[in-house]
Amino acid sequence: MLSLASQYGANTLDTTLAVEKALEDLRPALEKQGIRMYTGLHRPATFIERALQNLKESLVIAAVLILAVLYVFLRNARAAFIAFTAIPLSLLAAVAVLHHMGLTLNTMTLGGFAVALGVLVDDAIIGIENIMRRLRENALLPSPRPRLEVIREASLEVRGPVIYATIVVIAVFLPELFTTSVQGHFVGPLALSFIFAVLASLVVALTATPALCALLLRKPDMHEESRWLTRLKSMQRSAVDAAFGHLKVTLAVLLVVVIAAAAALPFLGGTFMPDFREGHFVMQVSSSVTGTSLDEMLSVGQRISKQVLALPYVQSIEQQVGRAELSEDTWGPHRSEFHVELKPDAKVDQGAAQEELRGILEGYPGIQSEVVTFLGDRISESLSGETAQVAVKIFGDDLNALDQSADKVVAALGKVKGIVDLQFKRQDGTPTIAIHLIPQALAATGLKVTDVLDTIESAYAGATVGQTFQGTRTVDVVALLPDNIRHQPTKVQSLMIATPLGPVPLSQVAHVEVTTDRYAIQHDSGQRLVVVTFNVGGRPLQDVVNEAQQLINHSVALPAGVYAQFTGAAEAELRTRNELFLYSALALVVIVMILFVSFHWRANSWLVLANLPFALIGSVFAIWVTGLGISLGTVVGLVTVFGISARNAILQLAHYEHLVEVEGAAWGPELVMRGANERLVPILMTAAVTALGLAPLAFGMSRPGQEIEGPMAVTVLGGLLSSTLLNLIVLPALAQRYITRHEPPVVSTARPVLEP
Repeated sequence: MLSLASQYGANTLDTTLAVEKALEDLRPALEKQGIRMYTGLHRPATFIERALQNLKESLVIAAVLILAVLYVFLRNARAAFIAFTAIPLSLLAAVAVLHHMGLTLNTMTLGGFAVALGVLVDDAIIGIENIMRRLRENALLPSPRPRLEVIREASLEVRGPVIYATIVVIAVFLPELFTTSVQGHFVGPLALSFIFAVLASLVVALTATPALCALLLRKPDMHEESRWLTRLKSMQRSAVDAAFGHLKVTLAVLLVVVIAAAAALPFLGGTFMPDFREGHFVMQVSSSVTGTSLDEMLSVGQRISKQVLALPYVQSIEQQVGRAELSEDTWGPHRSEFHVELKPDAKVDQGAAQEELRGILEGYPGIQSEVVTFLGDRISESLSGETAQVAVKIFGDDLNALDQSADKVVAALGKVKGIVDLQFKRQDGTPTIAIHLIPQALAATGLKVTDVLDTIESAYAGATVGQTFQGTRTVDVVALLPDNIRHQPTKVQSLMIATPLGPVPLSQVAHVEVTTDRYAIQHDSGQRLVVVTFNVGGRPLQDVVNEAQQLINHSVALPAGVYAQFTGAAEAELRTRNELFLYSALALVVIVMILFVSFHWRANSWLVLANLPFALIGSVFAIWVTGLGISLGTVVGLVTVFGISARNAILQLAHYEHLVEVEGAAWGPELVMRGANERLVPILMTAAVTALGLAPLAFGMSRPGQEIEGPMAVTVLGGLLSSTLLNLIVLPALAQRYITRHEPPVVSTARPVLEP
């Protein structure tokens, strides 16, 4: 088996394709020698290709749905086309920036684009809808004003709110860029691609969209509003009146629901880092007897492989025993690793496949095993140095005391529900030949210690005595004992040692005995340790780890100088949550500053902030109904919902300011209804566009590559429903109640008032 590793920073897809091309060039020569080559036993690029393909399909489907909803709302093919152009222009600009920064299009950057799809057309929608509304109003005037002037002023009317709303959306994504954990680095590219795409869409909305409106929109395009939209506005008026008439009851109910949603968050469970559906599993198998031979592990591996290959959804399996000379894994021959590749068209649930593989391994007494995904393996090793999700490190000085303590920990953890693949990887019990040199015998024969050690090393490890040539290759000549002698421990004492007085057997100058020892002694920060590892299945990771910690603290008596430490995914998850909480608090401060800068009426800033928690209702309900639990994707989804909700609230309340301060309208209930009605279409459009942009991700979250984006989309969809209803109904009622003592408006002369 030839194992290849790419250099740090190399592109996996490019490297894989280059390696496969080189192997194909070798194939004819190998086949002439009767060698068959299997290149797909473990190919990480396969998962990347599937994930990218799935995300690209989701992007295309979302784009088609968005174009359809734009036409339904605008009833104008040209207007829908203008709004839709914001998507390709913004994405191309974002891709150019990412490429300039040396970043690639991967599952996370594409996921950021998928999440941003709905937001990309928001700015264009708001501008186009306002332009079309102003053009319709202008057409009804006795003396219509110049068309280009109306378009320019309609664009300037929403410019400020659009800029501030976009900055707020960007601010809520900033915390993901500053998290330092492994989990945080996963969503960093997603947040970055989202931010670049949204910034590009803002530039497009301020420049290209008004220009295209001036070029493409014509008077015949100015249709009257659809009847169904008129009915929706009438329903909105009734709903706002009802909310205002029972405002205290409405707020009390919403407050109770928000508190219940916030209280439910800790009980939703879930695993912060999702299980990636790679179609590939890594089975770690080790004998409980550390001295197990290579032949025995290969024999066990053959039986395991036969059972695994009998599964209808398995394509191939390979086993690696021990370690190669230059391998990064310092394993003894009693440890082995299997890579199981599933068939590309396998319809099996990967969680069920993982459990079935565990069931096969449980049928072999005397071995310890765990079944993980390749990415899970890599992530866990990055977190704790072990392949399992959780590693309990037991520190101390006495190795025997550490082993005894580990046995107690394993016995206690075996009682915790949800723990799977529980292992204590023993280091002791390795068969060893101990050679104790006799100083008196060395002196009598004229030998030095190094003379004996060099002879033993040369005989059993080999010594380079020269070089020879094989064609154009230089080959070292190594001298060592024949295999039939080296593999018989009893013949070590017969090894002849050259002395000034003639050769003598090793037994004459040393005591040789067969014993047991440790094949490795682990250290961490200079301290000795042993490690107990386990994975979690069927229960939230944090709940299992908390229960395990309490059980060990209260029921396992550790000797003096010995203590246990939990590391791995649970610890990293807690650290990531704390970082996100801290940076989110800082982002909230930034958002508050933006709000107070953007609004002239201070009450509007507080109304936006009061509206944000209500967005939590739908998100928590969606997480609970789908059983997703709190994960990296749902956390990012909650952040996205806050940004979208704040954006819509800003645009709604800023429109009230514009109607009073620019158009000179009198503040009152009628103005509240008018402003709510005029913002109904853009808010509904942006909500529908965002929902349809995320729908392919939500419905396809079981597909490879959408393990983070899928839960995120579900969370956003749930929050979008509640936040849209609140923005359209409750927010106008709150504005009518709390924005009452406003100074008489000063009518600006920046542009004439447009009256139908």
